[in-house]
Amino acid sequence: MSTSQKNLTARFLDLKPHWRVVVICVGALFVYVFLDDYCWNYARIWATEGNRLQALIERGASQRDSLAENVKLSAIAFGSIEIPNDVAKTSESLALAVNETMKKHRITLYGYDAISAGKLTQNSMPEIAGTGGRIERIRGDVQFEISPDDLAQIISDFENNPSIDSLNSIKIRWLESQKKIDIRLSAEAWAIASRDTRKKGGT
Repeated sequence: MSTSQKNLTARFLDLKPHWRVVVICVGALFVYVFLDDYCWNYARIWATEGNRLQALIERGASQRDSLAENVKLSAIAFGSIEIPNDVAKTSESLALAVNETMKKHRITLYGYDAISAGKLTQNSMPEIAGTGGRIERIRGDVQFEISPDDLAQIISDFENNPSIDSLNSIKIRWLESQKKIDIRLSAEAWAIASRDTRKKGGT
């Protein structure tokens, strides 16, 4: 025990009994507040998150048997569902997905053009679009040349990219002189866009 600790102990023992009780209570209160703010608070957060995940798992398990077979097969085939972003983020993600796929297959020369493919009807997926929002389709037209041996893999990479919701069209043309395939495909992603609130006939 160091000299300072001995001095503190001696000063504590010199206190009157009721003051000792006060010091002990204050110390216990300090330890309780510290544990409650840090250790126990994290424990409560983890417990709450654990209970939420358990409830989701139990709810999913309870509904599993009532799902139609085609819904189960769709979940297996397409995987988890992601909520669409806004138009700007969706356009950026779509362009990045195309660029990453091209880079993976070492294709440096390709054409890419992104356009709006139109909005869905106002009553389409209102829970996802939210108040004042509509689902808008963003289409990215891609053109490139590739070896026939790599055709199946690059199409699979496009289809499995999480930033691409669907491939609308794929046009393939054989280039005899280059012994390559010319590919033109349309990749589509969905975004949440604001509804046009302008009055009809307004300027």
